[in-house]
Amino acid sequence: MIGRRIGLVGATLAGLCTAAYAPQAAAHGAVGFEQDACVLKIGPDFMYFTGYQPATSHKKFCEDIPSTGDTIFVLDYAQDEMREMRTDFRIVRGAAEETDDAAALEAATVAYLPPKVYPSGTLNFEHVFKETGNFVGIVTVDGPHGEHWVSKFPFAVGRAYSPRTPYFLLTAAAVLAILLVFWGRGEGRGSAGAAR
Repeated sequence: MIGRRIGLVGATLAGLCTAAYAPQAAAHGAVGFEQDACVLKIGPDFMYFTGYQPATSHKKFCEDIPSTGDTIFVLDYAQDEMREMRTDFRIVRGAAEETDDAAALEAATVAYLPPKVYPSGTLNFEHVFKETGNFVGIVTVDGPHGEHWVSKFPFAVGRAYSPRTPYFLLTAAAVLAILLVFWGRGEGRGSAGAAR
């Protein structure tokens, strides 16, 4: 009976943890993880993506930026064919990337690196974030054969808490409630059986 209860609690924990991580999987657009590397999907290809804030930390990041200040973005092409293509990088505030209006996109742009061919396969871009908030990185690649690939990834700057915090708190509360219910039932039955 106890083994079955523990198995049920374990299965419930696994389900809740999976549910807690599900929103995170889609939260960062085209940026994902592959063998401890940040990968940005663009067209049929991909780039390795890393961010640094050398003045505040030696840690690299590929999602949210820990604080305002000097930030370095590094994009490395994973496929050689991209070395012949023109790439630009734009950072916009909020959800401005959803607009088709060029003037609105330009007005929301906080940083822009114009199109250029990077034969070395590495694009470095430095920007000083002066304000916290939500931003979107937009990478556009145009090839010599009419290729036009756009990749967008949302990120936050200077967020005081992890965006996963609410999911972890809800998961912990649910697990605690389930444990209390199962152990409460077990004690109630044990007491009733002992009283007979």
